[in-house]
Amino acid sequence: MAPEMNERLQGNITTKGKPFMSWNKRLTALVVDDGITCRMLEKGLLTSYGIETQAVESGPAAIQLISSGATFHLIVIDMHLSGMNGPETIRQLRAMGVRSRIMGISILFTEKERRVFLEAGGDHYMEKRMHPERFIPILHELDNQ
Repeated sequence: MAPEMNERLQGNITTKGKPFMSWNKRLTALVVDDGITCRMLEKGLLTSYGIETQAVESGPAAIQLISSGATFHLIVIDMHLSGMNGPETIRQLRAMGVRSRIMGISILFTEKERRVFLEAGGDHYMEKRMHPERFIPILHELDNQ
């Protein structure tokens, strides 16, 4: 058996190099990113951790989806969306009463951007290349709420 078959990641087993996560409840996420490659990578990453994930290309698309009744435990949103940017989308979601955990992601990852994101109503902020060691603890928190 390959060594990766026996690795442990936050108390969960990896299988053939891919994570296998078991959750107490069905976790859901929404990815909002106007870059198709990034959107699919982010969705694929969350899906690989057992998160039921949907993806949209813009802030208005996210608002429309949530207005139609969709709910998510986690919303991952790019800070630099074209048209309605990430912080504006977050402000509108919060004004609608959305209580989902919101994680902003950015390729720039500066202190100024972090402040803008948090002031808009975001909960977490990380660089666009999502590292499992940064977002898995957030998933565990959501799973235990």
